[in-house]
Amino acid sequence: MQANDLRKIGLSETEAELYLALLKMGASNVQKLVEETGLYKSNTYDALERMCEKGIISKIIEGKTRVYQLQQPASLIEFISKKKSEIEQQERIAKRLSEQVELTKKHFVSPETAIVLKGLQGVKQIYSDIIKEKLDYLAFGSPKESEIIIGDYYWQNLHAKQKEYRIKAKMIFHKSLRNWTKIIPKNLIELKFFDEEFEPLTETTIYGTKVAFVVWTEKPIVTIINNEHVANSYRQIFNLMWKQAKN
Repeated sequence: MQANDLRKIGLSETEAELYLALLKMGASNVQKLVEETGLYKSNTYDALERMCEKGIISKIIEGKTRVYQLQQPASLIEFISKKKSEIEQQERIAKRLSEQVELTKKHFVSPETAIVLKGLQGVKQIYSDIIKEKLDYLAFGSPKESEIIIGDYYWQNLHAKQKEYRIKAKMIFHKSLRNWTKIIPKNLIELKFFDEEFEPLTETTIYGTKVAFVVWTEKPIVTIINNEHVANSYRQIFNLMWKQAKN
């Protein structure tokens, strides 16, 4: 038997040393165990008491002396079974708490916030929020480079999730992105375009109480504002642009 094996089942380093010492010496008092292991007396007392609580050793009081001895070998199995039962109970409690937190969050009015993110993870954060909350959204802008920067596979995967959750969207893009009409789920996403020669470097997405701005540089910069009034204002701007855009 190795101390490392005992540590793997949940004993501390000190407890493992004492267990092996008791296995070698049989019933022993603290002084003998200290001499055998070289441990500090106070640490030895504490570890032995913990091992008693775990049920893997027992103690007998002989006069004023405490004598410790190993329990039956099956006590190690019982120790693990007890730990497993405690973990299962903790999992049930954690699940219940998680459900309570999720329920509380749904009734919680989010404070006004603004965050700035850099890189593709920032862009993905926008659509992760949309999919998680199953929110319809509006978007306008976006240069053709956005296809290259994030890749077709990501957009295809996103559209598949939109179909799964029936998330609808309206989007206004530059004419250079007309090829998107061939790959979007047409029953969920409506597309319109503007023909101006100027192609914007930014994209704006409106969803729930949030407005996200993406600057499509090589390493995108994303700003997400959580403000209901700002979101509603941008919805009005989008509706005006939608009327002027072309199919």
